[in-house]
Amino acid sequence: MAERFTKADWEREHLLAGFDRLHDRLLAWARSAPAWPPFDEARGLVGRLDARLRVPEIDLDRALVVGFLGGSGTGKSTLFNALLGRKVSRAGKEFRPMTRRAVVACHPDVDPAFLGLGDGELEIHRLNIPLLEQMILIDCPDPDTQDPEDGQGGERHLDILRAVLPHCDVMVHTVTSQKYKSHVVGQELRRNAPGRQILFVQTHADVDHDNRPDLRRYLDALGLRVPEIFRLDGADALAKQDRGEPVDAEFAKFRDLLEHELASRARHRIRRANLLGLYGWLLGAIRGPIDSGLESVAKLEEATARERARLAARIAAKMSERIDSNRRLWRSRVLRQLNQTWGAGPLAALIGTWSAAGSLIRSMILLRARTPTQAILAGGWTAVSLVGEKWRESRAAAALTAEADLGLTEGDLAHARTVLQGYLNEARVHPAAGDDGGDFSAEQLATVAVEVYRRLDAEINEVVERRVARRAGRATHWAFEIAFALLPAWLVLHMAKNFFYDHMIQGRPLLGLDFALQAAFWCILWGAAVGGLLLHRLNRGLHQDLKAVVERLAHAPLLDALCRDASEACAAVRAHAEALASVERDLADLERRVGGVLDLGLGALRSEAPAGRAASMEVPPHAGLASSS
Repeated sequence: MAERFTKADWEREHLLAGFDRLHDRLLAWARSAPAWPPFDEARGLVGRLDARLRVPEIDLDRALVVGFLGGSGTGKSTLFNALLGRKVSRAGKEFRPMTRRAVVACHPDVDPAFLGLGDGELEIHRLNIPLLEQMILIDCPDPDTQDPEDGQGGERHLDILRAVLPHCDVMVHTVTSQKYKSHVVGQELRRNAPGRQILFVQTHADVDHDNRPDLRRYLDALGLRVPEIFRLDGADALAKQDRGEPVDAEFAKFRDLLEHELASRARHRIRRANLLGLYGWLLGAIRGPIDSGLESVAKLEEATARERARLAARIAAKMSERIDSNRRLWRSRVLRQLNQTWGAGPLAALIGTWSAAGSLIRSMILLRARTPTQAILAGGWTAVSLVGEKWRESRAAAALTAEADLGLTEGDLAHARTVLQGYLNEARVHPAAGDDGGDFSAEQLATVAVEVYRRLDAEINEVVERRVARRAGRATHWAFEIAFALLPAWLVLHMAKNFFYDHMIQGRPLLGLDFALQAAFWCILWGAAVGGLLLHRLNRGLHQDLKAVVERLAHAPLLDALCRDASEACAAVRAHAEALASVERDLADLERRVGGVLDLGLGALRSEAPAGRAASMEVPPHAGLASSS
């Protein structure tokens, strides 16, 4: 069966698959939308139009339905009669409204039951003429007058009009130079414009002046695309046909456009363009409230970032204060890390002795004890000092993870709650409460504080390790060890020379104990200078590195729990709004493949209509392709 498909068949199937894909993606987008009023409205709108967004391909082959819409006295029925070449619909100033029922002109083989109206609401004329072989013409009731014979408040003709227009593929909108700004007619035109093409006609051309420029401005203000406005005189064309004379060129062009271009050659293209127009109107109606709502969402995001920055500044200030008050602890960590990294070496041994100076003093006191009682007292004091030193260091480290020590108060949290709630209400974003209820509780704050300071302690250790590894590596170790060993080596050589050469060969006296003590003193002093230079190298910039850690932690995602619900709700809304762009790209691709109908002089509702009009969420009744038989 596939072998019988022509290239045109394959192109048609590929195009229909594109319509199916557009429909499915739009439905999936609407169904997966997070809770937000513009998304809820969009979901309801898509649901109401779902049946009209997917139309069987068989509808494309049916006769083109053309409806005539215009105010009373605009020559609508006269133009209708002129196209048929005979008086079918009532026309004249004696009738108000001139058209009470829908007057249908169709081929004898066509059943107009698709309009869903009773016999008392339709006036059917079956004419076997070439114009109606692929077209149905409907003269619609006037929307701007009341019927005094109508027992339902004089508005039954409006119900008929609103039942007929949704079945039309093309609307012919008639005006005169005196009557073209009717609010009622304009509202009915815009209400039924989505999903169908429009031909604009100024009638009474033989008696009225050309008012098309002003008419174009009026239609443009309604949000309508107006490529061409025809200027005809239906009464003159009908009179000439009655006399057997040729009609004027403008009327002949208009009739030929309907009969040959629209109904015959462009019928499929018009219906596909109508369906794309409905999609365009729908996406425009959806996009308008979303874009407007995103402005409030952006304000909420800014407020969230602002409050988070305010809280982060308070946290950073408190953490900086804790960093400044524990400088001795960080430097002792640098010294301990240096001892662990360097291991053996004269300078390393001296630095290790410094770090254990307290223990060394305690050992010397213990060695000077002369009685058992003194030894017991010295040993007890040494043990207590060791335990106290360890306890103080562990306490200083544990103080970093003290609960509720972020520098925030309940007042700060209440202020953040109040500010964000106001912006949440304005953006109409109502995030689902998490496990913590979405609130800034004191318990949540204490948990965050413990975690922040635990990470602060861990990152400080990492900073210390990196600094020692970078600034006191193997090359630096040997350089400082050699620098420190220069003085002891020179003193050892001097003492060796004094013993082996000066004393043993030349008989000079040995250097005394005073020299040894002074040499030890100067070695220690030299070691202190070299070690101090090394520690200065390691500690220089340490405070700035620790402040950088504080800034990073104060703005880390760890603190997002304070504003998590609002942030996640905003991110979900923005991501889903951006996902609509992919549906719009599919629509643009289909519009490019289907092609437009501007070359036929057909107008339509602009997708970028003026603000406050095109963005209306009013659902066009029965918008979509016509369903005629």
